[in-house]
Amino acid sequence: MRNYLAAECYKVFQRKYLYLTLLVVLALEGLMLWGCWFTWSNGNTGMDFHTAAITVAMLVSVGLYATLLTGDMVFSEQYKHNTLKNEVAYGLSRVGIYLGKLLVSTLVALLAAAVMLGFYLLGCWVLLPHNQSDAAALSLVGYTLAGALPLWLGGQGVVLACYFLVRNSTLAAFVAVALLGVVPAVLQLCGLLIHPVFGTIRQYMPAVLLEQLYRYADQWDYVVRCWAVGLIVLAGATLVGVLSFRRKEIR
Repeated sequence: MRNYLAAECYKVFQRKYLYLTLLVVLALEGLMLWGCWFTWSNGNTGMDFHTAAITVAMLVSVGLYATLLTGDMVFSEQYKHNTLKNEVAYGLSRVGIYLGKLLVSTLVALLAAAVMLGFYLLGCWVLLPHNQSDAAALSLVGYTLAGALPLWLGGQGVVLACYFLVRNSTLAAFVAVALLGVVPAVLQLCGLLIHPVFGTIRQYMPAVLLEQLYRYADQWDYVVRCWAVGLIVLAGATLVGVLSFRRKEIR
């Protein structure tokens, strides 16, 4: 298993896909930082480290859909290129293949998130003025990241299950988006038209929990709920993915 993980890590870190994606995201973050600095340097005293940093808390939902990219970086059109069939034919267990790709995609996602968050927060710290509200900003960012992490992991589990079970990668991405982003809207509609219980279920969907996370600042029971939901989604998606992949015919 260790050799397989090493091989998967080598493969993904040798591809330009990861670095080009990071470059684009960092360029966009740099544009945001320049805009914040430009606003402050032109006399807007309301723009400071606190104001710019708490933007992270409002954008954590983006991380849920970024798992589509990290999953694709690792899975990499394996049905199209028949590489998954070759891995199975080589004698690797299907459970090992599935869990190996899940672990590597999670590692890639965590490293990419650390780079992007570190770049943005460091840029805010260097470019913008500071005051007594800095600690509150860092506290809010830390709180939202603590709640967002398990939900991102759950999203990664759902995305990888879709890539394994749907042969066409584009269609797999659409299925993942539907599960993560469209189902909550459907549940909301059902709650209004059919029964309120659907609205209650919607409140436990990862996308909804992420959207509301920053509104529950310092309410750590909400973070506990995020961890419970995230781990359940991750475990459920992994179980479905592994069991289905074990029975799947690879052509």
